[in-house]
Amino acid sequence: MIAVSLDDKDAMGHAVLVHMRMWGSEWEAAIAEARKAVALNPNGSFGGGYREEALDRLRQAMRLSPQDPLTSLWILWIGLIQFYARQFTAAVENLRQVGRLRPYFNNYHSVMAAALAFLGNLDEAREVLLRAPPQDPRYPQAPWMRPEDIALRMEGIRLAVGNS
Repeated sequence: MIAVSLDDKDAMGHAVLVHMRMWGSEWEAAIAEARKAVALNPNGSFGGGYREEALDRLRQAMRLSPQDPLTSLWILWIGLIQFYARQFTAAVENLRQVGRLRPYFNNYHSVMAAALAFLGNLDEAREVLLRAPPQDPRYPQAPWMRPEDIALRMEGIRLAVGNS
């Protein structure tokens, strides 16, 4: 907040504020900040809005900077957005790329397993969960996640492990 108060034209300051708003479950305020970040830097990757807007921004960032070191993170975000939009087939396609590039990324294993389970690929979903690194018990769920998103992921994991 201090960065934005010092320079309201700093796109990265607004992008950081997006994440702070999300962590506080201030969804509409986060989207408003994301749109400010995009307006200030249309080529940046840390802006967005609702799911389709965010997908567009991430895809644009990947087109503009195909060798960017953050590409695997952007692919993870695309997969997460698709999962929470219940586009499980598309999510699995993107998350497979993440698994090849950065299999240690947070959220990868649980969301990949849940998406596979919703598609009926229960054996593969269980295998993905078996490869998951231990989760830090201090952070059981990301505080920026909406309750319905947490419930969707947990339902997929229950399907994967066979506890309906």
